[in-house]
Amino acid sequence: MLRLYGTSRSRAARSLVLLEELGLDYEHVPLFATGRDRAADRALLDSLNPNGHIPVLADGDLVMWESMAINFYLAAKHPGPLWPTQPPALAATYQWSLWSQTEIDRADWNRARRGGVEAQIEADHEALLRSLGVLDRALRDQDYLLGDAFTVADVNVATTLSQPNELGLIGWQKVNPATAGLANLGRWLDRCAARPSYARVLALP
Repeated sequence: MLRLYGTSRSRAARSLVLLEELGLDYEHVPLFATGRDRAADRALLDSLNPNGHIPVLADGDLVMWESMAINFYLAAKHPGPLWPTQPPALAATYQWSLWSQTEIDRADWNRARRGGVEAQIEADHEALLRSLGVLDRALRDQDYLLGDAFTVADVNVATTLSQPNELGLIGWQKVNPATAGLANLGRWLDRCAARPSYARVLALP
């Protein structure tokens, strides 16, 4: 039995969406969900991940962390329409997935939020819009990142931009693609969020 640790209101959502898309049987342990014993959850997490972050995946004797790595592992282990087999498509999957980490899921932007320096917050907001513009242009003539088919690349990038509980808004500044001049991105994100996997994860603690 697969076991995924972490509340769905976290980066665990990325792997939960993929588990749902793959149709796999798994146990969800919602560490740090509302109402749980946080001290007990912290002790359990620290025993699983030396970095102390969620999510963590347990698959038999294998225990692994980092949501993007978890998704690559799951998609490769359970091949199907979500996992491309041709090298160019596989390269694009890695490219966009890693892009979402280096260009969007940035720790320095979160530090700026906590620092409260308005000039830095505004500069980071403009940088976010520029990065999102790259994705918007890439989606100008296609429904999904690799073309006409929904794949793990879309799972990885869409859930980085907006987890199911974030309802299509991007980042802590809650950028709405529809009002930010990102129409192609917005339509793509809506298509991703309309999939049943998003609704099922949204219902999880």
